[in-house]
Amino acid sequence: MFALFDALAAAPPSLGAGLSLGPLVALIATGWILSAGLIAWRNWAGLAGAALMGLAVSVYLGIQHHPAMGDSFCSVSSTFDCDAVNRSEYSEIFGFPIAFLGAFFYAGVIGLSFFRLRGSEAYPRAAHLVFAGSLIAIGYSVFLAWASVQLGAWCLFCISLYGVNGLLAFASWRVRREETEPVSAPLLGLLTSNGERSLGTFLTAGAVVFIGSMAYYDRIESTAEEVAGSADSTMLARLFEATYGPLELDGTEPILGDPRAPYTVVEFADFQCPSCANAAPAVLQLVSDLPQVRVLFKHYPISDICNDKVQGARHDKACQAAAAAECARHQGKFWELEKLLFINQDALEQPDLMFMAEQVGLDSGVFEECMGDEATAKAVRKDVADAHTVGVFATPSFYLQGLRGEEWVSVHEGPEAIDVLVRAHLAGTPIPDTPPAGSHTH
Repeated sequence: MFALFDALAAAPPSLGAGLSLGPLVALIATGWILSAGLIAWRNWAGLAGAALMGLAVSVYLGIQHHPAMGDSFCSVSSTFDCDAVNRSEYSEIFGFPIAFLGAFFYAGVIGLSFFRLRGSEAYPRAAHLVFAGSLIAIGYSVFLAWASVQLGAWCLFCISLYGVNGLLAFASWRVRREETEPVSAPLLGLLTSNGERSLGTFLTAGAVVFIGSMAYYDRIESTAEEVAGSADSTMLARLFEATYGPLELDGTEPILGDPRAPYTVVEFADFQCPSCANAAPAVLQLVSDLPQVRVLFKHYPISDICNDKVQGARHDKACQAAAAAECARHQGKFWELEKLLFINQDALEQPDLMFMAEQVGLDSGVFEECMGDEATAKAVRKDVADAHTVGVFATPSFYLQGLRGEEWVSVHEGPEAIDVLVRAHLAGTPIPDTPPAGSHTH
């Protein structure tokens, strides 16, 4: 199975070098047309074909969710950017890629299709199970489309799954009408009745693919340090690009690490952003592993309360959480409060912030007065303005200085990529010319 995943992970970049929006759309449309043709010929063959397309796309997206994999070949512009969607806060749950749940579903459909095509009579309600799963998948497709609107970017491969889910729903609905008896009782009870193997086969096939996918994902994580050690100029060039504008620092940014460190990282983050919370331990590890690196923090709340580039409140507590962090900075406790804010992203009301401030040893009266001070809100908005100038598109966003004197570069793959770049630079590996802004999209 890992050999297959390796092929999925390795093949796309070579294809992507010559692919643009038109060919990718044509590729997706061809998959839909072939699946529809199979459905017209034989329902279960069509279900297997559509699910196979869905499985391949889901596994690829799941693997590409890891930042160490670099740019996916379906990221062709700032509008059609699979990575912006696939690595956003909406793309994972409990720390694993949601795409692997899709792989679970499609593998289950393939398993059921295999036995139904063989004419097995032990799966009389398989179509009902596929239809119910397809409706759930369509519901998630609607959510993902909404997320894309919020992000201002669209994932072509995610869109391909919207079509796959529609085809699965249509084909299973046809089978239900033509080949199976109506369901007149709760479906789960019928699927666990004696002699009915649909649910067991579905769960077994899905679990095999899901467990295999997660094992491969963990393997990617464990080999990150090996990648850093074998970095070459071609690989390094995929990790960074020029900024869209100057990065402004005013000297008030909290510093993690040695203030005299030769490499400076600036992180723009949002305290309600799950991806930022996930990156926080890696930022700490980066400074611990590389004392030559210092990290500066700047705010970029995803909320129109303090960010005029955002439509809607979205992260409606992010601005006041940023203000709380600013007030903690005034008392020399920024990083202590930052840790609690990321851990308690679901509890950022004013009383929660006061409680966390007390936990890290802040003067409550001074903290509360600071929270109501317009100067605090102004400081947060200043960071937001700096983010717009340099070209922040999402959180967390990282910028690195030290590869070439005072030049700032945008690093797309987070602390892991910064680790690779700095180690390579320290080892004397030639750093390629900085790719222009927008070369790798966001």
